[in-house]
Amino acid sequence: MKNLFLAPLMFICFTVSAQVGIGTNTPDNSAMLEVNSTNRGLLTPRMTQAQRNGITAPQTGLLIYQTDGLSGFYLYGGSSWNRLAQESFGDVKSGVQTADHAGWVLLDGRAISTLSTAQQAIASSLGFSGNLPNANNAYLVQNGSSMGAVSGSNTTTLTQANLPNVNFTGNAASAGAHAHTVDPASVSSSTNGNHSHDTDPAVVSTTTNGDHAHSIGRRLNSDNGAFDPGDGHAGENSAATTDRSWNNWFNTTTNGNHTHTVDIPSTTSSINGNHAHTVDIPSTTSSTDGNHTHTVSVASGGTATAINIAPKSLSVNMFIYLGF
Repeated sequence: MKNLFLAPLMFICFTVSAQVGIGTNTPDNSAMLEVNSTNRGLLTPRMTQAQRNGITAPQTGLLIYQTDGLSGFYLYGGSSWNRLAQESFGDVKSGVQTADHAGWVLLDGRAISTLSTAQQAIASSLGFSGNLPNANNAYLVQNGSSMGAVSGSNTTTLTQANLPNVNFTGNAASAGAHAHTVDPASVSSSTNGNHSHDTDPAVVSTTTNGDHAHSIGRRLNSDNGAFDPGDGHAGENSAATTDRSWNNWFNTTTNGNHTHTVDIPSTTSSINGNHAHTVDIPSTTSSTDGNHTHTVSVASGGTATAINIAPKSLSVNMFIYLGF
């Protein structure tokens, strides 16, 4: 009976004051309903996603808490249910925190098996296996790699093709006329030089010191007392021969100095004449009009040191939201 009496009374009070205070007698003027407590909270309706979707003609602004799927507070926005601002699994953020916090897990390359059972399930649903990515010294970027992969480098090395297409011009020293003195070393020809020589010596005369004698046989003609050489020439008959008397043979004087002219015939030497010739090539001097160019290779002095292209940056840690 007492409860039945209080209910109409509370309704009348609420209607008259137009404000409701729970846990306070002086609700704030800006609030239609103020719940005040230091040890209790406001509990909104809790339901599954299917139950949420089963609400007939939900009013814009209707608030519920979904307990399954992507759980959280949902607000009906007039045409659909929208999850209130809250982290989604797989969200990535940067922060100066150094450890896991509020469901955010540090991307430090740790084994997924070290996470909580719920976090392991979420990591698996996001496509991670084995280990979490190690985001140390990495930047967030969409570069076409597989999601969550760490790749690339903060440095690059320039090649000649990376240089601008420019011409470096200059003038060489104009005093370029000079001469070169060349003195080749003596060389020997091949010893394989079989050949022959035709030799025709000049006519020569023997020495005039040619003392010698000639033996002469003479006979005496008995008819006229004249000397006639006994050589049996014509005109001498056999009868006369029998009448002849011979003197003794004698020699002429040895003082018979004279010369003989000798013509030595030409001859050909043997063709087996292997030998070598030593040739001394004389030194020569080139023209002093020697203006010319030289191809010069200039060393850059570089050591192909990589260029650090990382910009000025703020050092932070990277986290991924996997829940609790």
